[in-house]
Amino acid sequence: MNLIIPPEPLMLKKQSTEQKGREWDIDSLALWFGNRLPTYLWNDAGWSKPLKAEGYNWQSFLKILSLHKKEMIRWSRNALSWKEFLLKIQDTIKDPVFKTVLLRQDKREAIIDG
Repeated sequence: MNLIIPPEPLMLKKQSTEQKGREWDIDSLALWFGNRLPTYLWNDAGWSKPLKAEGYNWQSFLKILSLHKKEMIRWSRNALSWKEFLLKIQDTIKDPVFKTVLLRQDKREAIIDG
């Protein structure tokens, strides 16, 4: 699977910086508010197509990103580059064990909800 490294969403980064305090939970909330960063990657960066081809959906993508909250905060504070941040996310996506567990969980949830 080939996920491109899209341009850094500097406006989202700036907005999160303006809205956040110094607490980790506040930082996380500012970045997740309205799912702006996940939506940017999923829709605008075009990650949805290759991820869907691998069996991932929007909910599983959000779960992946939730594992990277600390990196997301580090990126917003300029302590981690955009490319390094995205490569960490891609490492999780490519992990075969993680993928198996996540996709099994998604199937169980679909059965329960369906």
